[in-house]
Amino acid sequence: MILQFTFYPILFFLLCATLFFFFFLFTLQEKWGRIGVSFLGLSLAVSFLYLVAKGIQLGYFPITSKHESLIFFEFLLLLIFFVFYFKFRLLMVGVFLAPLALLLIVISAFMNKETSTVIPILQSFWLPLHVMAAFIGNALFALSFVISFIYLIENFRLKKKKFDELGKYLPSITVLDNINYFCIIYGFPFMTLGIITGAIWAQYAIGSYWNNDPKEVWSLITWILYAALLHLRLITGWKGKKIAIFSILAFSILIFSFIGVTYLFKGYHSFKP
Repeated sequence: MILQFTFYPILFFLLCATLFFFFFLFTLQEKWGRIGVSFLGLSLAVSFLYLVAKGIQLGYFPITSKHESLIFFEFLLLLIFFVFYFKFRLLMVGVFLAPLALLLIVISAFMNKETSTVIPILQSFWLPLHVMAAFIGNALFALSFVISFIYLIENFRLKKKKFDELGKYLPSITVLDNINYFCIIYGFPFMTLGIITGAIWAQYAIGSYWNNDPKEVWSLITWILYAALLHLRLITGWKGKKIAIFSILAFSILIFSFIGVTYLFKGYHSFKP
């Protein structure tokens, strides 16, 4: 019962957060934005309880199904959001982040929520290490996606010389660019660690580091995109609009490799017997 009790409040709290952030966007009254943040906090807490409860019930790290992984993704995304929120108080980020988190949970609601066991050959301490690293990277890149989107809006407004009430709540392009840089430069090592531990896990489980699994191929493609993005930022000096557009493109491919590949291609990245 606790699993059924805790899953739907996540959906409800994120829906409320999204609605209140929209009220904030249209009225520009901070109280609505602060209420939206409160609902994000409730969603974060309930997501944590859900994952803990399901982990206790299953007896292993609850991340082996798309339903579980999407909730874990949403949990990390909100957790990272609050790290930046307490530092910068960027209410406007919540306007775009809350719908993204809500979309993840809506998709998870249509996934199979039945419990099952991981097949024995894949039971290893590499599972939580691989998944944790990969998803922290994914969450940082998701925030980079949101920040990049806001950057393009602010950049467009500045070019059109729009100095209105909304501008007071939009972070400066310098702050946005710095946050985007932080997400990329720390997200990439976590993604890399996720790929490395995944390869070690594959060697341990099935005797090969690389098996041409569709998930592996698309994860490598995503890694190459973010490696190129980091190279362009650090070596060639790309900043601002170019990096924002590239970040949006790279995250779109990441989402495809995370969700789309599962349904379009068959591979061994389905850990249920």
